[in-house]
Amino acid sequence: MSPLQGIITEDYSKITSNVLIELDVLDELQFINKDSIQIENRFFYPALGGNGLPNIENFIALLTGSIRRFSLSARELEEHKKFTIAGNNIEASNIDQRGKQRFIKYAEGNAKNAGEIGELALFVILEAFLNAPKIASKMKLKTSNAMHVHGADALHATLGEDDILTLILGESKFRKDRSTGLKEAIESVKELIFDDPKIKKEMELIEANIDHEILDDQLKEKILKYFGQFTPESNQTTKTIAILLGYDRKSLYNGLPSITLPKERIAELEKRYLKHVSKATSEFAKILSDENNPRFTQIKFLYMLLPFSDLNALKEQFYKMAGLNK
Repeated sequence: MSPLQGIITEDYSKITSNVLIELDVLDELQFINKDSIQIENRFFYPALGGNGLPNIENFIALLTGSIRRFSLSARELEEHKKFTIAGNNIEASNIDQRGKQRFIKYAEGNAKNAGEIGELALFVILEAFLNAPKIASKMKLKTSNAMHVHGADALHATLGEDDILTLILGESKFRKDRSTGLKEAIESVKELIFDDPKIKKEMELIEANIDHEILDDQLKEKILKYFGQFTPESNQTTKTIAILLGYDRKSLYNGLPSITLPKERIAELEKRYLKHVSKATSEFAKILSDENNPRFTQIKFLYMLLPFSDLNALKEQFYKMAGLNK
């Protein structure tokens, strides 16, 4: 475990095996190099319930249970922990409410986009499956008076054993149709990549807010060196654009309840899903290649899919459980 991975405090072991499942694929499908554009593909689906359909209740519980960690900074979470241990439940509750109100303020201000579900799912996936903690709280900034809140939906990072720091700039789109979400995501990514001042601003956000996310002084100083000018560490950074698409794909789940054995249901689902993602990844690679943009060869793309049987029903249940007025 790298020191940066160590700042993830949540135990995701039950999540990755019982709530959100990753489809296991061969390397030639997971890793694609198209005209010097590097793409890593990852595929997820909600675990199936006893009725043979996606267990949306568990998935929603995962999202709502992640709101506090998503909305609060590491420093605020540490304060909450100290108050709880000390038996100061009033102060701990105040911090809880701060995180919830911060999330509600953002969600209700973006009623048409429903972006908060995708951003929550992106946050969980990056931490649980990629061991990439957030290094700047975009939610905190989006609900403050900060001037710059646009750009990536998420700012996460990994630090490899080779001391290469990978910055992950995340973009999530949860739309009924995958093609619509993909089109919107590509446009957002292009705006970010083509806009040097915007990229620079994202880096400045990380530097300005790192005190709130990395509490270990020694680790913080180490990470800050990667953002310095002309430092050896500045030559050891890479950037990854992570795109998460949530969408309807009813054909994946049709007829599964009629299959008696749970293992056979899962096998059938994954067989269908594998066929679907084989086409979806080729489409994504072609779209990037057709852009004919040399900047696309200077970064890595992480393409992630999360299909549902009924995205609108998921949204309605989530809003109710999260206490949102949509």
